[in-house]
Amino acid sequence: MKYILIVLAVVVFAACKKDFVTRYPEGQVNEGNFFKSTSDFQEALAGAYGPLRDAANVAFYMEEMRSDNTHYDYNSKDRGGATSEQLSDFLDNSANPTILALWTADFSGVQRTDIVLDKLASPPTDMADSVKNQITGEAKALRAHYYFELVRCFGAVPLYLHEVTNAKNAFLGRSPVDSVYGQIIADLTDAVAKLAPPSGFPGTGRVTKGMAATELAFVYMTLHQYDKALPLLQSVTQMGYGLLPDYAAVFDPANKNSQESVFEVQYKTGTDNQASQFIYYFIPVTPHTQNILGVDYANTEGGWNTPTDDLISSYEKGDKRLDVSVGVVKGRLDDNADFQPEGVMSILNPDTAAENGELYKKFVKKQLHLPLKTPLVYNTDDDWPVYRYSDVLLMLAETLNEQGQPAAALPYLNQVRARAGLAPSTVTDQGSLRDTIAHERRVELAFENKRWFDLVRTGQAITVMSAYGVKQKAMLPYLLPQSYNVTQNKLIYAVPSREVQVNPGLGQNPGY
Repeated sequence: MKYILIVLAVVVFAACKKDFVTRYPEGQVNEGNFFKSTSDFQEALAGAYGPLRDAANVAFYMEEMRSDNTHYDYNSKDRGGATSEQLSDFLDNSANPTILALWTADFSGVQRTDIVLDKLASPPTDMADSVKNQITGEAKALRAHYYFELVRCFGAVPLYLHEVTNAKNAFLGRSPVDSVYGQIIADLTDAVAKLAPPSGFPGTGRVTKGMAATELAFVYMTLHQYDKALPLLQSVTQMGYGLLPDYAAVFDPANKNSQESVFEVQYKTGTDNQASQFIYYFIPVTPHTQNILGVDYANTEGGWNTPTDDLISSYEKGDKRLDVSVGVVKGRLDDNADFQPEGVMSILNPDTAAENGELYKKFVKKQLHLPLKTPLVYNTDDDWPVYRYSDVLLMLAETLNEQGQPAAALPYLNQVRARAGLAPSTVTDQGSLRDTIAHERRVELAFENKRWFDLVRTGQAITVMSAYGVKQKAMLPYLLPQSYNVTQNKLIYAVPSREVQVNPGLGQNPGY
């Protein structure tokens, strides 16, 4: 992790005499001349958002492909992606590089927020109290967000609440899960108190009271404390959010940070390492993308997060979201066993039976926006949705139903269904409505990294994924017999082996 480098530097300098005169280079930004003005703090806060992109770039492997929503396009010609396949097949271990990438990104975010919060103990004289509250609220909400992902993925993790300045506070042991959740709740509660609601749309992409309240509510739902989630969600409905009339418009980069967006990870095209490239991951591997993207690239990164037949078959007839969410690439293998696409088809086209060597490869379509904005390969400006207002409505429906108010839950559920072109649900039995809401979350939020966490928090992961695994192994001969051995231990991931080597006090999760 990046902060380990900081620790090494601290250890080196600590070996010097205590009376050694500390001098800072005057011609560059450094600890000695930074955090002197409000603008310095704003810059540092902006840097704390950066790891959100690093985490989102890999999270779908661990949070969507782990579920029954997506799998991967098995490439017999190139087996270089086997470590990412492990995550989908429940064969992962502590050496998996994707797991390490997520751990590193989130802890980098934690450290950046810790630095901002520590420095705010001595704010510059030009910083107004309102600005201090805003920066504090954003930083605490971000720290909570990073820890919320970490605790759900890894269980007990080290709680870094201050800047790492020496070896002693760098190598912390793991705090119990309850303690981590306690800190998440404390940070988000303070953020809700300090932050303002969105002032209008499109928003800036920064954390607002709406995001903090939504995430705090979801934390409480994860802990099955629905009574605490309800007032938070109700407050979000009073902050000006609303559903866009067209489901497809939600994902159009022209509508970034729209009225439906409670929070999304920000990307932009260009050469400053802030571009997204999700569509390249999701379309098939092919030497020629012309008939998919309208420009010709050799795409070596594709075939991931492939929609499953299990998900596709779960959409109700007439659901408008299916065609927006899932696309089909028609093509065939050439003499070199390379997939040559012929064009993109609608998933609603009934003529997708493989004949005469034709192949039909499904892909996540939400990030397909043509024409591409830039000729640069792997360079798009699709943001990644974290919380949408439809998610809030479905959280409200679930929360009310779990508190024995199914009739009160229906209006929120049916707002989401109405936009999808579906008839309103009239289910009032609590158990049946629970299943209906879970299904609605699955299709409304498909491919947005919700499904796996929903299965875990509702206690369905082992049952659902074990049954799904039986079907997968019967259908896919390349799966190993030990695939989909979904046990309690597999509900969280291994602590990355590199981190355990650096900090043996971390230990390892059971089963790894």
